[in-house]
Amino acid sequence: MNKNSDTKKIAFDPNTGILRTRTYLNMSRRQFGRSLAAGGAAAAMAGMMPGHAKADTTVKYVGWQGYDDGINADGWFASQEITLQPTYVTAGNEEIIALLQSGGKGNVDFVSPAALYVPFYVEVGLVEPLDLDRIPNYANLFPEFQGMPTLEIDGTHYGTPFIWGSVPLMYNADVVTETPTSWLDMMDPRWQNKVAFVADLIGVMPPFMAVAGETRTPWLATQETLDEATELLIKIKKEHALTITPGYGELGSLFASGEVVMAPAWEPASVWGGADAVNLKWIMPKEGGLVFVDNLSIVPGAPEMDRAYEVLNQSLTPEAQAHTANLNSTGSVVRDAVPMIDEATKALYPYDDIAGWFEAAGGITQLWPTQPDGDNVTFDDVTRAWERFLSA
Repeated sequence: MNKNSDTKKIAFDPNTGILRTRTYLNMSRRQFGRSLAAGGAAAAMAGMMPGHAKADTTVKYVGWQGYDDGINADGWFASQEITLQPTYVTAGNEEIIALLQSGGKGNVDFVSPAALYVPFYVEVGLVEPLDLDRIPNYANLFPEFQGMPTLEIDGTHYGTPFIWGSVPLMYNADVVTETPTSWLDMMDPRWQNKVAFVADLIGVMPPFMAVAGETRTPWLATQETLDEATELLIKIKKEHALTITPGYGELGSLFASGEVVMAPAWEPASVWGGADAVNLKWIMPKEGGLVFVDNLSIVPGAPEMDRAYEVLNQSLTPEAQAHTANLNSTGSVVRDAVPMIDEATKALYPYDDIAGWFEAAGGITQLWPTQPDGDNVTFDDVTRAWERFLSA
């Protein structure tokens, strides 16, 4: 599953702080009310405010760099007389929400939130209910991405899946010659100081809460399970791990250098070592793990609502999906795109059995409740536990 970097088209360097930080940061409900520092938010929003009229329609986007390039297969924006005005984020959902709350709502047309966070966006009124009749290419989706519980809430859709991936247990198969089966294999004395974590709450906490609670739904967990998972993570960090890296790009470099031989890792980390990358393989441990989906959503009051619908529909064409996958090493959500994806990128994802991979993972990951329900921990509780792990 290694790739030759000379033949791989990567839209941007994974060590620049953009693609490498495809992490879901510690955004909790109490952070929804925050905005970016006044100067930074004002500067970012300045480009979103109405400006001089242009011949083309200007459509405004806030989200990950590279997604817009993927949608623009064969120069689609120009062919539709659309000028895309992007504002790129590097910290993900918290940054998108802060920008929308700092003047973006009513000025931005569409965004690219992680699907598991969409219920939060709905809660605070930052995404528009969708009319799927205006997105006929929704029918192109693999069935596993239709009717996702985080995107279809009380019968209403709030986003269209765009890319997907997972964070399985990755290992150097030339060193770890016996295939791991559990997250607890990171504690094998043979790999002491040869394992690592990425500072990615959503990539790390759910699988270890699944281990601690012996559950397939770690987003519904007791305080006891959360405490046990946190203690387990601290034990691995102190007694077995080499480091906690800020992003998956750095983790890929540690794999390539041989300093790390096992870690929870996003699939593209396996290709960032280039032509001389080590022999990396991965499995979904028996306890399950993270499966994420990033989607496109329309912002309430979008100035170009009709064109935003056209963009969402275009994003689900086979051409846009294949172009996105080839540029960004991401998984396609559309079946007919797969034949157009280059072989190395295609090998990153189990297109022959997506349903089986999702079943092994425990399903597409959901997020913890935002408010106490008397039984389960909240996202704030998990955030506090994560901060305890990082500082231990």
